[in-house]
Amino acid sequence: MLDWKTILLRIVAAAVAGGGIGLNREKISQAAGLRTYMAVTEAAALTAMLGIWLKVSIGDTDAARLPAAFISGLGFLGAGAIWKDGDNTIKGLTTAAGLLASSVTGIAIGAGFYFGAAINFAATFFVIVFLNESIKKMERSRESARLYCELDCRDDLKDLLSRIDSCDGKVSDMKVEHLGGADDRVAVSLLVRESDGADLNEILSEVRNLEKVSFALFM
Repeated sequence: MLDWKTILLRIVAAAVAGGGIGLNREKISQAAGLRTYMAVTEAAALTAMLGIWLKVSIGDTDAARLPAAFISGLGFLGAGAIWKDGDNTIKGLTTAAGLLASSVTGIAIGAGFYFGAAINFAATFFVIVFLNESIKKMERSRESARLYCELDCRDDLKDLLSRIDSCDGKVSDMKVEHLGGADDRVAVSLLVRESDGADLNEILSEVRNLEKVSFALFM
């Protein structure tokens, strides 16, 4: 039978494990932060212990039903963390995955499987915290934006593309439109992608420094 010291120890350990991951999520202003992660792991630990208590006290032989039901119910919380922004980019998948992984850690602690809980906590902490900056760098290398420019004439396109290339920017799409009038002024729309440490702000600054560029803006 679980005594009060064991129950207290397991709930506190689960709270600490959840807090370790949740604190990092709180620092980067994620919707699911310290309190959410702590609450999930604490509840998961208690769910596992409740399954054990039912098995010992009333002879319920299927102690895994409550943890399984808890994980299923957690799906609603995870689904609420996932959303799509205006650029049709899916957000919140890491938060949902982190909540699921933390709940499994809590269940393992509640069941007394401390070694497995420690390994899962370490793996989850490494993936969510230490790999965060690496993933951000990878995403930044793929960052792109559409650059709108107005040039004095079509022949200035070569200088514009050369300047973007000198800043390590990659042009994947280009549209040219004549602005009308007696002169040969053109409007150019280019999809510019960062690569190899390039910076969109630096690219914009260099483009604006071109003498034949009358207007430039990332849209």
